[in-house]
Amino acid sequence: MTGQGYDAVVIGGGPVGAATARDIARAGFRVAVLERDARVGRPVQCSGLVTDRTLVAAGLDPRNALNTLTGAAIHAPSGARYTIGGDRIHAYVLDRARFDEQVMAQALEAGVELWTGTRALAVEYTTAGVCVTAEQSGTSRTFRARLVIGADGPRSLVADFLGLPAPSETLRARGADVVLPRRPSIGQVQIFVGERYAPGFFAWAIPLGGSRYRIGWGTHRPGAGADHLAALMADYPEFFEGMALLSQTGGLIPLGPRPRTYGERGMVVGDAAGQAKATSGGGLFTGLTCAAHCARVAVESLSTGDVSAARLSAYDRNWRADIGDELHRATLLREAYRELSDSELEWGLRLLRVPGMRKLVNRYGDIDYPSWLAMPALQAAPVLRRLLRDKAGRFELAGQEGGVAPQIAGD
Repeated sequence: MTGQGYDAVVIGGGPVGAATARDIARAGFRVAVLERDARVGRPVQCSGLVTDRTLVAAGLDPRNALNTLTGAAIHAPSGARYTIGGDRIHAYVLDRARFDEQVMAQALEAGVELWTGTRALAVEYTTAGVCVTAEQSGTSRTFRARLVIGADGPRSLVADFLGLPAPSETLRARGADVVLPRRPSIGQVQIFVGERYAPGFFAWAIPLGGSRYRIGWGTHRPGAGADHLAALMADYPEFFEGMALLSQTGGLIPLGPRPRTYGERGMVVGDAAGQAKATSGGGLFTGLTCAAHCARVAVESLSTGDVSAARLSAYDRNWRADIGDELHRATLLREAYRELSDSELEWGLRLLRVPGMRKLVNRYGDIDYPSWLAMPALQAAPVLRRLLRDKAGRFELAGQEGGVAPQIAGD
């Protein structure tokens, strides 16, 4: 149905948009999701590395994961290798396309109307709400609603419509699924750091099972991504020998939340709101967490008939009260890491040779909450604190979990 009314229109059919739409529809409201791609979940634009919290938030079974990971091997610029982790599962590797499809299936079961191959072109205010103009197979369509929600990624049409300030940084990322015939899958993600591979960020190789891997790299600096991959393959020939490409993708990842994520008759969520973790670029757990807050406020607002900016501001307050401090700390850690030279990276990674530090990493390391490790690590190694805090300028230690760790490295 086009040109007629919905309670809410969600632009973007990824898992964050689908979860938001699902929860609004479950409350009895009429919701449309506009997805620009022809199929939900394709192309894949995510590494798919998550904890069980993400699967719980999505209402999915961890047994659907492609692989489980118990640790990581970090490769320093010099080629030195540092292993962290243990014998427990730290992360799951998703079939990301299937994950997206499963969350959307929940939305459809709740009564959401899905419009695939439908690209939103403009959003305008009307006397009764908002009107979204979209294009589907060359045909112009309009969707009218009382409320619009943008789950439409880093170049969010809804954010522009609401006049929202931009995220603090945008990362350029590339990824590919490959076969590495000489590299049987293991339970460790491989992390590569250094100027040659991913300036200001890192590259990765995630085992999917068998000889299949998901590789990728990101950087905030302009440059040819192919050069970074070529350097990685040249420096680690034993790892990448015989590599066969299955698929590839790329995109932008906004890091650092927008200062405001709501406006008159509209909200943004997920990458559109800059809610990815600045330390890793991962946005599934944080996006799904914020989707629950977004849907809850949408339901309350639609129920009362008040979809004003003042009423929708509760969404902004609620998600920040939940995970805002963690995202802020991640942004500060990101600011510190981004400017580290290769020699400084080497210096910091050498701390992993200290048994006490490696024990802290294995105990407190959490990809959803990176700051949980930061406090005990900084307390234990004042030299690390000096390296990071002098660059970040303002990392908050108060209020984090973990207590006081024993000092293992002096000034």
